[in-house]
Amino acid sequence: MSDENLIGEAIVGAFGLPPGREHVSIKGDPSLRETVALRPRQESRLDLHASEVLAACEWLLKESGCYGVYIGFNSSEVRTESVFNPFNYEIHDALALTRKDYLEQHFVQAPYLKKMSIIRKVRQSVQTGDLRKYLPGHWRRLTDQDRKSWRALDKKKIGRIISSLGRLREIEGFYLRNAAVSLSQNIVRASFNCDGTYIVAAECFPDFVDKITC
Repeated sequence: MSDENLIGEAIVGAFGLPPGREHVSIKGDPSLRETVALRPRQESRLDLHASEVLAACEWLLKESGCYGVYIGFNSSEVRTESVFNPFNYEIHDALALTRKDYLEQHFVQAPYLKKMSIIRKVRQSVQTGDLRKYLPGHWRRLTDQDRKSWRALDKKKIGRIISSLGRLREIEGFYLRNAAVSLSQNIVRASFNCDGTYIVAAECFPDFVDKITC
């Protein structure tokens, strides 16, 4: 994406990726890109239990009230957002998520379609409620259009998305540092050790990873 485009529109706006784009990329700090070869990947605490942590993140998105997860592979932290407390997020030690008793203590199970329905209803409530009078006319049109066009991500796609994150972390040269999956915005954000970032439509993410890793 060129600098001129960045001036005119948000990289990811209030309604997701720019129209017609399945992904955007952001170049990171040049000094970090140039020194990638000098900074070999070190195994983190999360890496030692990656399959279990990623399985837990998949469970959170599919079976609990969580609609967003951030996975810090280097820092071994997982940040979660839930429909049960939509204006706050929680930060967890990634390894704690591998314990069933911890999941039961901190997360509430909820049917996936019900969770998606709640996201739709909350969005509608805010956009058509008392705050609507503060929106300029063009914002009202955009919010109405977005609300009508929004579609929940197919639950079956979540497993491939999460496994794709594991593949990116295992790359030796340009490996994944952190990633975020949002079911509300239907996007996946992946940042690498070169400080570059890809932001991809969630339903396109597994195929996108296939292309860049083949």
